[in-house]
Amino acid sequence: MKQLLFCFFIITSYCVHSQSVLFSENNNGNWNLFSINLAKGEVINRVTKDSLKDFQSDYCSCKNKIVFDSYRDKNTRNIFTLDLKTNELIQLTELETRDGHPVWSPNCKNIAFQSSRNGNSDVYIMDSLGGNIEQLTFDNSFDGIPKWSPNGKFLAFNSNRTGSPNIFMLNNKTKEKIQITVDEKYNFVQDWVSSTKLLIITDASEKRQMQIVDIEDNTIKNLPTDFDVTYARYKNGNIVFTQKNKENIVQLYLMNLDNLKEKQLTNTKGEKRFPTFVE
Repeated sequence: MKQLLFCFFIITSYCVHSQSVLFSENNNGNWNLFSINLAKGEVINRVTKDSLKDFQSDYCSCKNKIVFDSYRDKNTRNIFTLDLKTNELIQLTELETRDGHPVWSPNCKNIAFQSSRNGNSDVYIMDSLGGNIEQLTFDNSFDGIPKWSPNGKFLAFNSNRTGSPNIFMLNNKTKEKIQITVDEKYNFVQDWVSSTKLLIITDASEKRQMQIVDIEDNTIKNLPTDFDVTYARYKNGNIVFTQKNKENIVQLYLMNLDNLKEKQLTNTKGEKRFPTFVE
């Protein structure tokens, strides 16, 4: 039985002509979800208001819902959905383990996530109501932070199974796992740019930077940034990402792949995490 909750949220109005970015921010020791309208960059709206931590989120355009993880249930990390029109909040997982980093499938019928419910972090999927949970990875090392391919056929995920953080790809039909990065550096997948290209973060240089890796022709494109990048998502030729500024505060930035120029979106003191695009 899934727990149905009602919430008191300040919700931004979204439309296809006014794209926004959803992100988590630390205010006075607590994390909540906020949105910033890219057409009105100075306007930041609070989306959740809870006494515990709301973290990583993802948006489903066909349902106009977000899925996010939070510590609001018994101070253990679980997964919730929020309908942006009706404000209905539904808790999808209820275990006293860590369930996090949820992402919608392209058709919004399923959610991939990571969970430590069996004692170790692995990748799972469930339906949009929290049912039919299936474990997809079974390694003794960390597996997590999955990302769906645009066609829904693959899940890219991060794993330490080789002894260092590397990127793997799972065929959702055959369950075959393919290693994408093979070096001893820090490599974490962030998103898919196309059906053959991955947006990743790596420490191949002196700082953690973004790259686009073409898994078909094995080419790499570096995306120049000023500081260490901590998280990034892609949509329609744009990348929203977080990086530390010169004051060592994590802020929100935007980059267009045509000109590769970065634009700072936020300038508040609270640390930012896990941005994602919303329409």
